[in-house]
Amino acid sequence: MIYPPSQGETTAPKTTPTSTPSESVLPEPEVTLPPKAVEPPPLIAKPETPKPKPKPQPVVRVTPDGKLILGREEWVMFPQANNPVKATVDEGAAMSSIGVTGLTAFERDGKEWVKFKTGGKQVELPVERWMKPKNGQDREAVVKLRAKLGDLNELTEFVLKAGKGIVLGVNFIRDVAIVDTKRQFVQPKVK
Repeated sequence: MIYPPSQGETTAPKTTPTSTPSESVLPEPEVTLPPKAVEPPPLIAKPETPKPKPKPQPVVRVTPDGKLILGREEWVMFPQANNPVKATVDEGAAMSSIGVTGLTAFERDGKEWVKFKTGGKQVELPVERWMKPKNGQDREAVVKLRAKLGDLNELTEFVLKAGKGIVLGVNFIRDVAIVDTKRQFVQPKVK
């Protein structure tokens, strides 16, 4: 609604702009800017921050109930040897054995003894008993040797066999150790 002017008010006359032909208003041209240039990635990649090395997992050498974990091979120390020697752990062997050369039986103070070489050393020990192997060969001497492996320090019976090598059988590991055949040298070398 338009109201008439009230008394005392004056209104300015309406004027319309006039344009002359020389002053004609042209629409402004649209200006398009070229797309912004994308910078290529740098040729030299930024060095990545080094990833922290994973902490080495502690070697599990003992079961929760206190039994030693043995691998398929372990280092064993005998009092007759100056250095630890490699031994194979075999759950299929009932008796532990040690390879010897030059085995000779003799008597000392009315008891049977044997002397033999193992690891280049001459050893003399009393015979605990003789065993007849299943394959029908000559009887084999059984002697007791102190063997140290990890925290074990056991006086164990060993069958003396011609040849080389040491096998730790069930008589050594029973009730004190379990075997993990996927591992080897689980227990530290005894000094």
